[in-house]
Amino acid sequence: MRSKEGDDTESLSLPVDLIIEILTKLPPRSLSRLICLSKLWLSIIHGKYFNDLYLTRSSTRPRLLLHRYCHDTRRSHYSSLSGGLSLGDSITLPGCQISPPVHGLICCVDHDSSIVVIGNPSTGQFLTLTDAITDVIFFGYDPVNDLYKVLSMYFVHDIDGSVVLEKSQVLTLGGAQESWRVIECKYPYYPGTQGICYNGVVYYGAWSNLTDRRSVVVGFDLRSEEFSLITLPEDVQIISRFESDLVRYNGKIALVNVSLTRKFDLWVLMDVKKHEWSKYSVVAPTCDFFRCRGTIETGELIFEQLYFGDQFSILYYDPKQDKARRVDLERSGDTTSSGRKLFVDHVESPMFLPRKFIH
Repeated sequence: MRSKEGDDTESLSLPVDLIIEILTKLPPRSLSRLICLSKLWLSIIHGKYFNDLYLTRSSTRPRLLLHRYCHDTRRSHYSSLSGGLSLGDSITLPGCQISPPVHGLICCVDHDSSIVVIGNPSTGQFLTLTDAITDVIFFGYDPVNDLYKVLSMYFVHDIDGSVVLEKSQVLTLGGAQESWRVIECKYPYYPGTQGICYNGVVYYGAWSNLTDRRSVVVGFDLRSEEFSLITLPEDVQIISRFESDLVRYNGKIALVNVSLTRKFDLWVLMDVKKHEWSKYSVVAPTCDFFRCRGTIETGELIFEQLYFGDQFSILYYDPKQDKARRVDLERSGDTTSSGRKLFVDHVESPMFLPRKFIH
């Protein structure tokens, strides 16, 4: 190792492969400090090869991500949770609506200020996207073109009281197109669930209109930027934004509704093209009010506490062995949270978000 006055410190003694191997074992916030020490480390850490390798290894040890929203300050707090449910890296952002994490990045919106924010809880960095008049946002990744995209939808009330899609827009992070682009939405249905990004497509539950609430699932292809429609089984409905959601179930997309009894059904999308669904009935191990958030890599179902006071609990349930474990989240000192939501499959990401990341 050699240092020059007024210049970066360059690593001359270690092979690049060994440096990469060492760097992949460090937490993202440590990497953010190292880029100031060496031009070589800077080029490695900001390179696509290193980011892909880091994400691949992080995917073998996914975490939970806890979203806490404070109504008084209109700020959202995001914390990753380790296996023991201790609070890890965190980030505070404006806004209340959040899309599920994608490769360690999150997207949230503040409707009052028309601001959309992209954040990385692992590094503590975030980008602010202005001029985003929107009701609903979705966030996803196009693996073919290696691009992240934000889908924004803005609805208005028609004279007859119905809700009509006024505008749908897409913003590409790191793409050639500048700013928000208006796109045509073939199925202008009102979203009723969060959006789940799966194999380059964002899926979300929706109603054809808010009068009869005919339920469907809409897919938005992030590469072609085209919409598709997936029919639900007969008598399967999206009840409300609070009671229904799309989740990940053993590597697939599933629709789940909140149940006031121990038994509930998961409708799993088995074949996208054929619109084939399978029903899995689960008897939860508790009568307390918990909401299913999907499965983790162990095959366990994750439940979050639906109603909470000072304590917030998470339930792990193995349906094959019919075993459950309940873990109470450690106190964070935050007594102002007016809403909480748990996300599975969150991974640590080393990606840095400089301003020029948006083209």
